Amino acid sequence: MKPARMKILHSISSRIAASLAILSLCIASETLGQSTKDGFSSYSGRYCEIVTDLALGDELRELTSIFDAAIPLWCEIFDLPLGEVRSWRATAHIMGARERFISSGKLPKDFPKFPHGFQWKNDIWVVEQPSDYYRRHLLLHEGTHWFMARKYGSAGPPWLMEGVAEWLATHRWNNGALTLGVIPRSRSDVPYWGRIALIQDQLSSGVAPSLESILRYGTAAHQNVDAYAWSWAAVTFMRTNPDTQQIFQDFLATELKPDQSLNRRLFNRLQQRWPHLRTQWAAFVSELDYGYDTSQSAIVQFSLSAESLARAHSLQISARQSWQATGVTVSEGQKFRVTAQGRFVVRDYPKPWICEPPGVTIEYFRGQPLGKLLVSIMAPSPKESDVTEPTKVIPVGASSEIRAARSGELFFKINETNGGLVDNSGDIHVELAPMN
Repeated sequence: MKPARMKILHSISSRIAASLAILSLCIASETLGQSTKDGFSSYSGRYCEIVTDLALGDELRELTSIFDAAIPLWCEIFDLPLGEVRSWRATAHIMGARERFISSGKLPKDFPKFPHGFQWKNDIWVVEQPSDYYRRHLLLHEGTHWFMARKYGSAGPPWLMEGVAEWLATHRWNNGALTLGVIPRSRSDVPYWGRIALIQDQLSSGVAPSLESILRYGTAAHQNVDAYAWSWAAVTFMRTNPDTQQIFQDFLATELKPDQSLNRRLFNRLQQRWPHLRTQWAAFVSELDYGYDTSQSAIVQFSLSAESLARAHSLQISARQSWQATGVTVSEGQKFRVTAQGRFVVRDYPKPWICEPPGVTIEYFRGQPLGKLLVSIMAPSPKESDVTEPTKVIPVGASSEIRAARSGELFFKINETNGGLVDNSGDIHVELAPMN
């Protein structure tokens, strides 16, 4: 993929809003309209025809506009000229009663009984959903599969195919403008989606899969909704982590094969980085929440050179950033003292919330006051595991004496959601001192 297009992979939308406006006019002029036959209604757009046994209300009619608006965005992401797809056309079946589609021959009897959606060649099937958002999400998910199948002619490993489809299906549709690849700002923005809640529940329950486990998903893994959530998380991690970003972009620019060749290439290219990636992954999913902001990345970057805590150290910790490396390491069992002071802004609406290292008790996050200073001891993980353990966090506040439960580098941040860091300002002065 061309370097100029790489930035597209973070979130797609605003810079082609003008061309989308023009495209919408073309769509409006090319829409074929509605027809009814044998108890089914249909509605056609430029690239997609909707066929349904449901009443064809505004929410179903607009699906053709959403699909048509996705086409130039998919072209940008997958580096395909719009002119090459002008003859492409899909049929999307929105099913209220699956049996009607089977008996009419619109859904082959021998297809697997998929719970939500399915794509085969130029046909898409979506089971009717209890929210307009999730219906659109499933259409875009299967539409991404359709587009990738047309471009690549084959499929890659399950985590990549389903993860990319989930990434690009997670969207924002506002006044006719479509944005793909968003991280939802709140649960209410994506009713019935549920991916983040599932990830956090499994992480806290000790059953979250490791990154390697996700990359090794087989063809049957995505019979469970868990696999969709974790594949989405893996793709989000891969495309935002500086260590894997280029590799992920290379995958989308290469030939996809339905074997393990791509995974083998991935493991070989990252062989020396896997101990770091395991820790980065754990920190990433521990911070992943609604409103997660990739510009305030929680990707842990270890210091290139660090010294052991054998003397006092003074540090400045930003209130605006996620986990920050200190360049200072401790040994398992070592006792040390952390003291902190300073005033910073932890929220700027409706007026600045002035905070100090103990945090503000007017609001709590994950059981601790908002803005409280936290520390974590992290180290590369040399051994592979089947599960991901959440990052262990130690509350510090203004002062704390700590005995290190493990060896590793010290990282600091304030207690706040990743997405809430963007409106913060100011620094915390931290003193580290070894204790006898």
